[in-house]
Amino acid sequence: MNSAPCFLGVDLGGTQMRMAVVTGEGRLATDVVSVPTGKAFGPGHLRQGLLDLRQRLRPALDNRAGVALGFGTAGIVDRGPLTQCNNLPLLNGTDLGKLLREAADGPVALENDARCFTLAEARYGAGRGAQDVCGITLGTGVGCGVMVGGRLHRGAGSQAGEVYRIPLRGHPLEDFLSGAGVVRGYEAAGGRPSAALDAQGIAALARTGDAAAGTAWRSFGEDLAFLCASVIALLDPAVIVIGGSLSRARDLYAAVLASRLEEYPTRIAEAALGPAAGVIGAAALNME
Repeated sequence: MNSAPCFLGVDLGGTQMRMAVVTGEGRLATDVVSVPTGKAFGPGHLRQGLLDLRQRLRPALDNRAGVALGFGTAGIVDRGPLTQCNNLPLLNGTDLGKLLREAADGPVALENDARCFTLAEARYGAGRGAQDVCGITLGTGVGCGVMVGGRLHRGAGSQAGEVYRIPLRGHPLEDFLSGAGVVRGYEAAGGRPSAALDAQGIAALARTGDAAAGTAWRSFGEDLAFLCASVIALLDPAVIVIGGSLSRARDLYAAVLASRLEEYPTRIAEAALGPAAGVIGAAALNME
């Protein structure tokens, strides 16, 4: 039996829930396995999904009991039930800590997903070596984690970093910095609406020279620059690490972002850990 310590990390997002086994050095010991989530994903789906994913990873766990589970989720994670989890609405009001303790066979740690991303990138990724780091995740929604003095900052009500509701042009910022926001930007620029067209499809169009698609991604870059400038003004981090599924389109917005932020000393970095950052950061919650 392998005696090296290992940890389970889970990253629950608006489109999928991922799990992997992670070493004590913050490296993946397995592939990242996943199940789909979405608006209809409720507590029963979560419980079953955890069991299914753990079963798929069982060979790597060597039949160990008591493996620590770290869990990152969208929404407000505090002492009470989950709240403000807009992309997984059926989980709002769920006592996730209780559910996880019932489903796990070892210690459990629960945290906001953007903080898990930030923890992973600060310890093992693009922010490694810096004490003051912010992580921005771009995907189904927009998230932000804050690390000050080498420690995650949660705030008085565990709401530090909830940037999605910052007002911008009369709407929450997430209306623009999200997959749905890119679609709205494309349509506002004169693009043809299509139920089948998502942010990645609009990125593909932009790379072929589609004018409306290019405008949508440049607007996205402007709004991301606004968020980064706001974070810098409030926190003055050494590094802002940007990741998430929408960051794969950085070739379409990077020039705008760089030009708007060139006066600031904060380094803007591309996430180094890719889609695994969330599960690595979740596992790292138990590595203190």
